[in-house]
Amino acid sequence: MGEEYWNEFAHEYDDFVIDAFTYGRSHVVGRQIKKFASPKLTVADYGCGPGKLLPYLAAKFGKVYGYDFSEKLLGIARERCAGIPNIEIDQADLTQPVDHLPQVDVIVSLNAAIMPDTGRRLEFLRGMASRLKPGGTLILNVPSVESLLFTAFRETEWYRKLGHTPRKAESQTDVSSLPRPRMAAQGVYYRGDEPTKHYLREELMVLVRDEMSLELLEINKMEYDWTTEFEVDEVPEWMADPYPWDWIVTARAST
Repeated sequence: MGEEYWNEFAHEYDDFVIDAFTYGRSHVVGRQIKKFASPKLTVADYGCGPGKLLPYLAAKFGKVYGYDFSEKLLGIARERCAGIPNIEIDQADLTQPVDHLPQVDVIVSLNAAIMPDTGRRLEFLRGMASRLKPGGTLILNVPSVESLLFTAFRETEWYRKLGHTPRKAESQTDVSSLPRPRMAAQGVYYRGDEPTKHYLREELMVLVRDEMSLELLEINKMEYDWTTEFEVDEVPEWMADPYPWDWIVTARAST
C-alpha cells in the first residue's frame, strides 16, 4: 500500500474505507482521546488520510498536526479543515526517519501501521514513539488477527444455521483473506487485494515494550457492527455480541 495506491484511491476513500473513528461501536476512539485531551496540549494524527479525525482533535487540543504520505488524501484533508486555524497538515513518509517532526503530547494513529513489510512497519512504530514528549501518550488502533479468524468462524456458523452440513459450511466460508503460511504467521492477511498487517494482543504488548520503549497502559477491543465484515445488506439478528474488533492500544512515554 504505497503512496501511488492511496493517491489513486483517494477520491473513493470516504465511501469504502471503514475507519475506526466513524464506524467503531460505542465511540471508543473518541472516549480514549477525551481522557488525554486539553487545550494546553499538542496532538498529531499519524496517517491522517483525508482528515476525518482532525476537526475533532482541533476542538479538544491547542495545536493539531496531521501527517500522511498521500498528497491526494492530504488535499482532501486540507479542504475538510479549511478555516480551522490550529490544524497543520504536512506530507511525510512515516516509515522514514521523522526527527524533523515536532514532539507532541499525544499521538493518535488509526489503522495506519498496517504495511506488510516488517522493516517499514517497525520504523513507523519507533518513529511515532520518538515524537512523544516525556510523559506523552500514544493511542494506537490496529486490526486484530483474532477478530479476523473469529469472523470466519461466525460465517461458518451462519451457513450451518441455513442448513448446510459442517463440511459444506466450511467450504462456503470466504477465506480469501488467508495468505501463504509464512505471511499468516507474521499476521499479514488480505483486505481485498492488499496484504495488510493484523496484530495479536500479546504481540502488541511486546512491540510497545521492546520496540517502542513505552509503558503499556491498556489494550482494549474497539468493536464494529457485523455489517462491516460481510458484503451483504443484512446479517442475522442472532449474530450479535461478541462483535468483530480492532485493538486500541494506549501507551505512555517515560518522563
